[in-house]
Amino acid sequence: MQPLRSFAFATVLLVGASAGSPAAETSVQSVPDKALQAMLDRYAEAATLFYDGKPEAVKALWSHADDVTLSGAAGGDTAKGWNDVSSRLDWASSQFLGTNGSKTIEQIQTAVDGNFAYIVQYEHIRYHRPGQSEVARRDYRVTTIFRHEPEGWRVVHRHADTLMTRQDIK
Repeated sequence: MQPLRSFAFATVLLVGASAGSPAAETSVQSVPDKALQAMLDRYAEAATLFYDGKPEAVKALWSHADDVTLSGAAGGDTAKGWNDVSSRLDWASSQFLGTNGSKTIEQIQTAVDGNFAYIVQYEHIRYHRPGQSEVARRDYRVTTIFRHEPEGWRVVHRHADTLMTRQDIK
């Protein structure tokens, strides 16, 4: 557990250091680890299903360990441990049930170091709310942390929020 906390802290420092760089806001980064890139491709495909009310493909890409965490864009407490994270993913996906949603990604930063990696990206979600015909939109800032496990790269933490516009601190 301690190495994950240290990595998460380092991630916050690295993300904060690159946030002011204009190049960081517009560049698309290639991932040097081919296995991680393959996982990111599967994760993007799974997200399409997730935003159509089908969370199983996304859940299959998460670690099922007790140290996983999820701070979802809908707010609330951070889910801790696979049981809580799994339930939160089911709930979040159900908010888009049968909506034929879509997702586009703007990749901001990717880093790989040993058995850990992280991505920072913007996600633009288009969906229909259950029972409504107009297209709704959600735009997220997302940081996702991955760990290389015996089964390959797995998600161990995701934090998403809708704070796309800087707000004054009052």
